[in-house]
Amino acid sequence: MKSVALYARVSSDRQAQQATIDSQLAALKEKALADGHVLLPGDICVDNGYSGATLLRPALERLRDCAASGAVDLVYVHSPDRLARRYAYQALLLDEFSRQGIDVKFLNGPSGESAEDELLVQVQGVIAEYERAKILERCRRGKLHRARQGLVNPLSGAPYGYLYIRKTDTEPSRYEILLDEARIVRQIFEWLVNEQQSIGEIVKTLNKEKIATRNGASRWDRSTVWAMLRNPAYMGKAAYGKTQSVERRQLLRPIRGRNTIPRHAKSTFRDKPREEWIYIDVPPIVSSQIYDAAHEQLERNRRLSQRNNRGKCYLLQGLIVCAKCGYAYYGKRVSRRSAKGKQQWAYYRCVGTDSYRFAGGRVCDNKQVRVDQLDGYVWETVKEFLQDPNRVFEEWSRRSTEDGVNVDLRKQRDEIARLLTKQERNLERLYDAYEAGVMELDDLKKRSQRVRNNIEQAKKELQNAEKRLNDTADLHAVINRLEKFASQVDSRIDKLSWDERRQLIRILVARVEMDEEGATVIYRVPGSIDSGAGPRPDDFGQGNAEHDKSCLLSGRRRVALAGEHLRSLRH
Repeated sequence: MKSVALYARVSSDRQAQQATIDSQLAALKEKALADGHVLLPGDICVDNGYSGATLLRPALERLRDCAASGAVDLVYVHSPDRLARRYAYQALLLDEFSRQGIDVKFLNGPSGESAEDELLVQVQGVIAEYERAKILERCRRGKLHRARQGLVNPLSGAPYGYLYIRKTDTEPSRYEILLDEARIVRQIFEWLVNEQQSIGEIVKTLNKEKIATRNGASRWDRSTVWAMLRNPAYMGKAAYGKTQSVERRQLLRPIRGRNTIPRHAKSTFRDKPREEWIYIDVPPIVSSQIYDAAHEQLERNRRLSQRNNRGKCYLLQGLIVCAKCGYAYYGKRVSRRSAKGKQQWAYYRCVGTDSYRFAGGRVCDNKQVRVDQLDGYVWETVKEFLQDPNRVFEEWSRRSTEDGVNVDLRKQRDEIARLLTKQERNLERLYDAYEAGVMELDDLKKRSQRVRNNIEQAKKELQNAEKRLNDTADLHAVINRLEKFASQVDSRIDKLSWDERRQLIRILVARVEMDEEGATVIYRVPGSIDSGAGPRPDDFGQGNAEHDKSCLLSGRRRVALAGEHLRSLRH
């Protein structure tokens, strides 16, 4: 009996809500059961709201991992465009499955059993990619045309203070003013323009009066009020085309609570110049004079803000994370009033310690740390790291000894391999027993699921053992790469400018974790010498600190690669 897997995908959350994914799964299950296969919950792979123009999809990744481990013999897909929307990706996946001896069956497509069927699949892939590009271009051109005609349809929604009325057979879509919300909007502009209140003070007033947001939340955010004050729709000129989609750039570190796999190939947006905006007439809530005065006040606040006049202050910007709550650290300079005539120190502080950001108050009590001390410590550890790259191997060797990696590891790997073979034979015997009529289907499902779990666990342990055996050879290559990089930088490391220091830190440091005991520096080193990842001398001095892959050498979080903690930073 073959091990089967079902794969289904829809591109948007709206399609998922409309149960189009359920119709795909129903057809796939019906076909698999009709072919005499047994389905288990783990055999179903579903990507809800993920674009077919990218291969980074959670369920697809899981399916490819199962295929690589030999746990799948047959894959059912509704149609080729559900597998991928680009022909190159379709060809890649089908070739990958074919090399692993896996058959792919499309419900709405050719069987692929002959050369003609394979050609038809390739033609369908090209057509699917063409259709996707055509739909996107038609939607873009259609929205642009309607926006230039002054129609509200391309906006698809309305900001706080308005209600979006969808188009009908007789009338186009339009904005209607909500009187209660419009009163709050006018009050916000009044506070900024006439009473000269800051955005922080406006937010405090809104939260104190318990005014609900558009989503019904009881707390307002500064970014929400800032965006409202900059929205030209409130003076009767709604803008279309304020942003444009750009290629996603790799982040310095993962954002707390965010999905690491993007749903769409292009999901990052960048502001466009105001000269390129297309304005659409809508009912005004405030006068153009009030809006212009608010815009001038925001620009004045931006110029006079101490945050924008601090110069080159925060060397570790974007790299520090709290080890207690997971939120990022940000830089903040002590105000003149708080300094009371003394030196105005700057501090890194955890976002979770700010009470105004959370409805229930602060969520973390991790202490702040002075910027000059933390920046100086990390820079010194980076210099030591470059002067002696062999400490990477020494640290790995020490951890290997502590974790028991080198103690009979090969024997352990062979034992796991024998256990895996035994469990796979047990699963085959269960299938044979079911085909011979010795056991019922319910009993087969329960017992086979238990055996499958054992197989998956054994496979993971075997992969870990193999990886740990190969770490030594890979790490030697890493050392050679780091030594070459260090030799090119070491001669002028003390003469680097502030920008070059920050660039070098971002090349080598993955993150800096802060807890009660101090700072732990986690370094970024390439996982393979052939992968092209990790520190590259060619990147240094060119403003490029983005890397495709990297591995973090930090087995235990409390032990920094530099071999020590940053202590005595608390004041």
